[in-house]
Amino acid sequence: MSEAVATPQAEPRFMRAMKALNDRRMAAMLLLAFIAGLPLGVTLGLLNAWLTEGGVTPSTIGALSLVGIGYAFKYLWAPAFQTARPIKGLEKLGGRRSWLMVLQALMVAMIAVFAFADPESNIAIVTLLALTIALLSPTHDLILDAWRIEVARSGEDKDLMSALYQFGYKSAGFVTGFFALLIAARFGWTAVFLIVAVFLALAMIGTLVAPEPKISERDQSKRSSFLPSLTERISAPAIAAVSIGWLIAFGMIGWFILNALILQTGASGGTFVREQGPWIVFFTVILPAVISAVLVFRFQATASEVDLRDAPASRSNALLGTLFRAIFDPLMELIQRLRWGALLVLCLALTYRFTDAVWGSFAYPFYLGENFGAIGHTLDDVAIASKFFGVIATILGSLLGAVMIAALGRMPVLFIGGIVAAATNLLYADLAAGAETLDWFLAISRLDVPLIAFAEWAATIQVDVTAVDQGQRMARLMVTIFAENIAGGFALVAVMAYLTSVVNPRFAAVQYALLASLSMLIGTLGRPWLGELIESHGFYTVFVITFWLGGVAVVLSALEWFRQTRAGTEDLILNQAE
Repeated sequence: MSEAVATPQAEPRFMRAMKALNDRRMAAMLLLAFIAGLPLGVTLGLLNAWLTEGGVTPSTIGALSLVGIGYAFKYLWAPAFQTARPIKGLEKLGGRRSWLMVLQALMVAMIAVFAFADPESNIAIVTLLALTIALLSPTHDLILDAWRIEVARSGEDKDLMSALYQFGYKSAGFVTGFFALLIAARFGWTAVFLIVAVFLALAMIGTLVAPEPKISERDQSKRSSFLPSLTERISAPAIAAVSIGWLIAFGMIGWFILNALILQTGASGGTFVREQGPWIVFFTVILPAVISAVLVFRFQATASEVDLRDAPASRSNALLGTLFRAIFDPLMELIQRLRWGALLVLCLALTYRFTDAVWGSFAYPFYLGENFGAIGHTLDDVAIASKFFGVIATILGSLLGAVMIAALGRMPVLFIGGIVAAATNLLYADLAAGAETLDWFLAISRLDVPLIAFAEWAATIQVDVTAVDQGQRMARLMVTIFAENIAGGFALVAVMAYLTSVVNPRFAAVQYALLASLSMLIGTLGRPWLGELIESHGFYTVFVITFWLGGVAVVLSALEWFRQTRAGTEDLILNQAE
């Protein structure tokens, strides 16, 4: 008679996740994510507040914000970091950690130099510093993402490290927002940039704590690509055409930055967006997509696994393969799988975050400025309303979005997110016009009572928020920012979930990088035009225009929802990518 053997009960997922916290990988993840958030907060946040305080005009700020274009195109150099090759002299750190350490050290130096620059008299130097940081930072993000994926040992590790990444990244926002603005109001901008540089330098201990990924060269080198199915006679002209288009687009952007900020020839941001913006979108998005469709449908290209360690016949072939994997592989797979639906995916990626991406550079000029309908708050006001309560609202909006996706599904939440993200622009329009509607809402809801009381309490602890009238103004600002950040966090979760759902796991790294980068492109290109529009028509008109432009994403979300419903599935990857 045999005895039954007891099967050990699987340990609950929550307990496994809690045990995983007792691991140096998790401490390193938190510190490295904190580092990743600091440069973006400096170049797209503190820099604009500093310029506004220095009297720099919105049109100049809009032109300067183009330096962030590196975040929109970082997927182009992602294949260069597919494998982990250590930097010479830092072999003991390993491939991933050596690159992280060098990039972090360079960013510490650049941010520290910011402390001694003068934006009013040396805008060219400020531009070059910001451009350098905006190229180093997305490169750092690429390597950090690779490290995070490679050191994860289980699904619980991936989930936990993703959560820690978000927490660390948001924590950096408190440093470059809330604390930085309070320090700037008391000790000046030199102290702010030096303190941020010190924070980044101290957090570099995360790179030393982080273990180097234990991943074989063969595993790193495996890649699915369409290139082997095409002859060089077909692939080479395709790559040449797109590469020339990219060079023309980057040349247009670089020439405008050179004239507007370095040579200061008075180049018009509005003219740049109207005349060159469509061509930049054509060369960087439309042309590669059209050629990808031709390669898929006309030349019947198919994907197969390749080993990147196989030596190419020549350097030109190596360059050809790298460019093809960066530009065509993610687009071709998307087009082959979704066919005409890929057009909707690309349009949604380009437009969904427009209102958020284009507005971000002008938040500080609106909050702190005195002209064009700006509302003239103090650094303390903005620190409390935007960089403390606003960050909390973003986190709450993200949580709300995640819950609603679980309850309603991805596409309804994407549609709702587009609506609320556009609608909150009308709150800012009302604020710019005198806040008549906001005052009515505050009076009806009685929210003005606790918020005015908060302003009076803040004055007693020597925070620069004074008087009942100022308390009313703070109440308007806090309600507007809280609503906008709730909507922004909600919409961000929705579009991230949507873009993740259309990504094929075989092309995950480059394909997601492509779509996520495109989501910033239109907003980034639109900033110079918006800066001039603010100066000519005021903030109120701009907020109304961005509300209507946000409606484009709403319409596209509805069309994509209908398309997926008609196809009988929302998760296209599960049915078609395998």
